Amino acid sequence: MKTYSLIILSLISVVLTSCMKENELKKSVYIYDPENIDLPAYSEWGYNTFGAYYDREIFVSNNQLVPAKIIVSDTSFSFLLDGQRGPTNYYYSSYSEMLISFTLSGFLPAHYSDLAILNDSIINLTNSACHVFVTIDNVKYAADILSGELNFNRVQILQVDKQQVEAILSGYFDFKAIINEKPITVSDGRFDVGIGSDNFYSN
Repeated sequence: MKTYSLIILSLISVVLTSCMKENELKKSVYIYDPENIDLPAYSEWGYNTFGAYYDREIFVSNNQLVPAKIIVSDTSFSFLLDGQRGPTNYYYSSYSEMLISFTLSGFLPAHYSDLAILNDSIINLTNSACHVFVTIDNVKYAADILSGELNFNRVQILQVDKQQVEAILSGYFDFKAIINEKPITVSDGRFDVGIGSDNFYSN
C-alpha cells in the first residue's frame, strides 16, 4: 500500500511540475532596451514581449493581453501582436488598446511546430500576398504599405520533458504606411513570443 501511495504521489508531482513549467512559459519577462528605453530589448528566449515606435508613441505588449497569436484560415496565415499604444508605467494610465496583424496568403501551417519553416526569413510587406491591419480601440484599419519588412530572425521549437510545448518566434519589423488617411511610420519593432496550443488557431 505504501508503494502504491508513493507511485501516486510521484505521478501527481510530475504532473504539477509540468503544469507549472508550462504556466511559467506564458508569463512576460520585460527587460528594457538600454538604448530605446521605452521598448523591450531584443531577445530570443521566449520572453513574450514585443515593442515598436508608432510614429513617436510606443506600441508594446502588456501583462493583461496575450501578446501574440497565430490564426490560420483556409487561405492565409495571420501573425497578431496585441498590446497597447502608450507608456507602460503605472504613473500614466491613458493608453489605447492596439493590435497589428500581418497576414500572408498561401502559407498554411497545420501546427505550431510548422512555424519552424519561418526561421531566418524576411517578408517584404509590399508584396501583394501580404496585408497589414492595425486595430486601435476596436476600430480596424487596412494599412496601405509604402515600404517595410517582417523579419523572423529565429524560430525555435521548445521542448519540456521531451515534449514540444511551443514555438518561439523572434525577430524585427518596421514599415511606412497610410493608415486612416494618415502617413505613419512603425520603427524599431522587435518581438520574442511563444506560440503554443493555446494561441495557435487553425481551421
